[in-house]
Amino acid sequence: MPNSKRVPLFALSSLIILSGCGLWVPEKNLFSDDNPAAGTPSSQGMYEETIVANIRCEIRNGVWKALQLPNVQWLAAWGATVTLKITTDEQSALNPGASLTTPLENSVRTFPVGGNVTSSQSFALGLGLAGSAHATRTETIQFTYSNAELIAEVKERLKAKQSLSCDKLQNGVAIQSDLKIGQFIYDKTVIAATGEATSNKATAPPFSTFQEELTFVASFGGNATPTWKFARATYSSTSPFVSAARSSTNDVIISMGKVAALATKLSPATLSSETQAVHNSALTGSAVGTSINSQTH
Repeated sequence: MPNSKRVPLFALSSLIILSGCGLWVPEKNLFSDDNPAAGTPSSQGMYEETIVANIRCEIRNGVWKALQLPNVQWLAAWGATVTLKITTDEQSALNPGASLTTPLENSVRTFPVGGNVTSSQSFALGLGLAGSAHATRTETIQFTYSNAELIAEVKERLKAKQSLSCDKLQNGVAIQSDLKIGQFIYDKTVIAATGEATSNKATAPPFSTFQEELTFVASFGGNATPTWKFARATYSSTSPFVSAARSSTNDVIISMGKVAALATKLSPATLSSETQAVHNSALTGSAVGTSINSQTH
């Protein structure tokens, strides 16, 4: 049986941890506080690197599989712009309250029949404070792939008899799982292959662009309301004495369209202006949604 004396100590330490949320820049990974030496990779950086590698792998395999369909040769001249946004939001609140009581002398009322009635008297004063802290950290990276380069990579791996599987990169849940990007690409090229999306059933692409957005939101929180009762004072709160909440939002936007310029040593590939406009519109909508979501927690 656990020592009951340890319970208040555990509760106190929990309160201290909870009350600190929102006072500092939150870590992307709650259980990792990296401060690596120069030139040494950090675990949080490797976490993002794995996500990017998984996205690349799924796009590459999706494009390769889709090109096995008829009438989709145009896909080889396309590319994909990817925006990965990681948002971490923390907030805490402290709402202490106290009730001070001063006992007064009893009131005695005298009656001729039935005896006297004694009533206790006291003075009470309620006090309360409220404070909160809120911090949000958002990191965004954007990169563009040329399908032609991804196709060449597949051919090299097949020639070297290397696996195309993305399983080793899908080592978790949420954003680290199977994002089904290949399924998204294949499904759109199935529509193109049938020719139902255009009146001209030729080899020209029926789409000017197509896009997918994936959003994972995970949140958790806790609160505590201790009460101390003494002879003349009671310390408690009608609302949680201390509370904290943390949410993590991972958002991936993938827009595919025709490559306008191939990558150079100084710049990545760029897609058509129409694809860029659709992608930027999705980024604006995502930013507004994230802002609203962080305010309503």
